[in-house]
Amino acid sequence: MKKYILILTALVAVMSCRTLKNDLVPEEVLAEITDFKVVGQVSSAINKATRTVTVTLPKGTDRSKLQLESISYTEGAVCLPYYVAGDELNLTQPIKITLTNYDVYVWTVTAVEEDPIKPEPTPATGPQLYNMGLDYWCRVKDKTFGSTYDALYAENATDAEKAVWASAAASTEVMGYHTVMKESSFLALSGENKNALKLQTQGIDALFGLVKKLASGSVFTGRTGKIDIAKMSASIHWGVPFKDRPKALEGYYCYQPVPIDWTQDAYEDLKGTMDKGSVAIMLADWDEPFEVSPPDKLLDPDKDPGIIGYGKILFDKNMSAYEPFHVDITYRSDRTPKYIAIVCSSSYMGDYFTGGSGSVLYLDEFKLLY
Repeated sequence: MKKYILILTALVAVMSCRTLKNDLVPEEVLAEITDFKVVGQVSSAINKATRTVTVTLPKGTDRSKLQLESISYTEGAVCLPYYVAGDELNLTQPIKITLTNYDVYVWTVTAVEEDPIKPEPTPATGPQLYNMGLDYWCRVKDKTFGSTYDALYAENATDAEKAVWASAAASTEVMGYHTVMKESSFLALSGENKNALKLQTQGIDALFGLVKKLASGSVFTGRTGKIDIAKMSASIHWGVPFKDRPKALEGYYCYQPVPIDWTQDAYEDLKGTMDKGSVAIMLADWDEPFEVSPPDKLLDPDKDPGIIGYGKILFDKNMSAYEPFHVDITYRSDRTPKYIAIVCSSSYMGDYFTGGSGSVLYLDEFKLLY
């Protein structure tokens, strides 16, 4: 009885404290599950767009007597049924969890059995880039902004290894928006010290409304140059030294898109359509890494004379588990490359500040095929 009195008290408090925008229009604050794990699971995937949680269990697990390891949700929300760590769960069938603030949000939790992905053998071996498995990470403090962010290299990495993968995460982290993150629990291939990459598109409204722009979650091979916070843009340099000619890029992905809700004027017609994620690969003989400064200076892969080989894939379906992807590289010349650029984004139109705030792209286990 005491538990239900506490729940009702919290519900009344939430209902009486609606957040107002301009003191007139209520600002919607979604009630979302932010963490959900059961004891002994392989992984769990939270899809905010569909309000679902998919728990992956080892084969043969008794789903009728699972133990909840952890659960968390939006601050101020009330959870019914009221679950806490240690509760017993029966996931032989999907269960419903209702989160209430000043509105009602019904989430569905489903359990599935592990179907381990078995990587196909590489037809031929050849040079790979540092950290192609996306396993090595460390927390770095940015010298310009003072913010800390996840960087794609090990703590003991050499200067050359630190110069392979880059992102503009420092500029979004300083405003409290996470676009590039290490993922340790939801993996394509499990194992000791394994990690994956999580990219999340964020609609940024900061500095009292002075900064309002979309930031796509993105990583690339190359380096970040000058960052303009006022314009929410960065000068980035695509490409790291590389002289070989791989035939394809493969890896694993899981995409969880939302409809496009942030657009620039030229792309208003895309509003409401489903977002897409992307992975592109370029082999080029530029004199130096190609400088991109969205939206003023961009690269047209179809017309750039320095590009020798190119491939790209778009992700458009909503997923709860990893699947393999394969990108063939089409060569236009027999010239020898000088640079390789791999560019990944949670919103394919992110260079034009257009995408869905909340789209998430997980990537894992990259490999160049020869």
